[in-house]
Formats: sequence, structure tokens, C-alpha cells
Amino acid sequence: EMCIRDRVSTQSTWGKTKKKMVKLAPEKLKSSPRHVCAQCKVDIALESALLSKDLLGKTGEAYMFSEVVNVEYGPSCERILVTGTYEVRDCCCAYCQQVLGWNYVKFFFPI
Repeated sequence: EMCIRDRVSTQSTWGKTKKKMVKLAPEKLKSSPRHVCAQCKVDIALESALLSKDLLGKTGEAYMFSEVVNVEYGPSCERILVTGTYEVRDCCCAYCQQVLGWNYVKFFFPI
């Protein structure tokens, strides 16, 4: 499941490699309506992949999607959120590097 913050409209290179990266053409979603990166307008998710709009991130409203495209993920880290402790990965647009939100990896059950 994917939580995308307010930088997605109605989609960094995380590694430390110094190799020049060649970007492939962005994946275009064939259906509408879709959600796009607020900065570069690349497709990120279909409306049908939207699981929830009832979330709040530290910068405001957040959406949760079941599937996204044109996104890169950072390394996993533990983060304490309002609903508990999670292992998450930050994500960004694969084309303009705009930070979009995070991806849930694992939930830590309280002891």
C-alpha cells in the first residue's frame, strides 16, 4: 500500500551511485481519471487504485493507493506515526524527483 502526500494532483535518485542514469519513457496509464505528479504531470495512479483519502500526513491531506507507476523508492526506515510504528520507504517521482510520500513496508505490533 502506498500513501501519497499532497504533492499529487486528481505522481531522487536515492542511491549514492555516480553512474549516469538513463530514464525510460514514463509509463502512461490508459484509463481515466488518474492522479499525476503535481510538479511534472507524469501519471502516478489510476483513480480505481485509490484506497483512501481519509489520511493526514505531516503536511496535510494524504491519499493511499494500491498501485502506482513512475515512482522510485528510498531505503527502508522505522517511523513512528499516529497509528503506530511502521517500516516505511519514502518515494519520489521517477522523472522530476519530487518527493511524493511513503510506502508502508511493515507494521510493528505493540508488545
